[in-house]
Amino acid sequence: MNFRQIEVFFAVMTCGTVTEAARQLGVSQPSVTATIQQAESRLGIPLFRREGGRLVPTAEARTLFEEAERAHDALTAFRSLARKLQIGQGGHVRIAAVPSISLELLPDAIALFQKRHKGFNFSVSTLNTEEMLAELDSRKGTFHLGFSFGNLDNIGVASQELGLAELLAVFPPDWQIAPDEAIDLKQLGPLPYIAGFDSTPSGQLCRNLFADAGVEPQVVARIHTHHLAGRLVQRGLGYAILDSVTVHALMQDDSGHPVLVRRINSLPEIPVTAIFPSQRSLSDAARRFVDCFREVYRSVVKGIDLSPPWRS
Repeated sequence: MNFRQIEVFFAVMTCGTVTEAARQLGVSQPSVTATIQQAESRLGIPLFRREGGRLVPTAEARTLFEEAERAHDALTAFRSLARKLQIGQGGHVRIAAVPSISLELLPDAIALFQKRHKGFNFSVSTLNTEEMLAELDSRKGTFHLGFSFGNLDNIGVASQELGLAELLAVFPPDWQIAPDEAIDLKQLGPLPYIAGFDSTPSGQLCRNLFADAGVEPQVVARIHTHHLAGRLVQRGLGYAILDSVTVHALMQDDSGHPVLVRRINSLPEIPVTAIFPSQRSLSDAARRFVDCFREVYRSVVKGIDLSPPWRS
């Protein structure tokens, strides 16, 4: 049965008569009768029989009705969504983000979007950058948007830079670090370092920073997420170089585990990036969400106070 036949079958089942079903659907009685006959022919089973001038559903029709009801509800929801999209209201936005962005920026971005645009709902997944790129590059369309750090133009994926996050050196609170000076990476050579993986944009950038400074860092752990690296710094495992979004979260943390934060003298930065499949154009809802995210990111960056002593 096609959708039209399901719609007519559902109307006859719920209304009880061809006349009432035709009135509800806004079509003629012969049209309803013909559609039911076409459905019966396609299915190869009778759906109704006449008894005393009334249509009585067959046992097969009653069995099919439950599935027809689900299909009818889905079609009704589809039409409702299409009407909302016509007037710019309603839809589903599927988002992925790296952990630091997911925890620190997405809640406010979603709240701002919902305040401005009614009727939308969201699916949000927290992934590392490699997982996100793989999902966005796939043809199954798992996500509309991803948010990460770095320049991420790959085959099948396009990106849009939304701002720049400063990279900062973060130390355990009991380390003896000069309070009012930016850090020269040469000072960090012998200290235990919590590194990112070289396959990530931030890991590559940090590796290049150390190479330019002629320093071989003493890696004690390699971590996919800046958020986890920050937690390990809090617990004294070593120092890390983290983006300012993650540092902002650490400085707002009330867990009782402070950190020391210092600027790096070369003032390195990494792009904050929106990523989307290059084979599909951004929907209007996705573009609006990017605008809300950019606004939230700028407000967070503006609110970071890294004046001495830079201690959370």
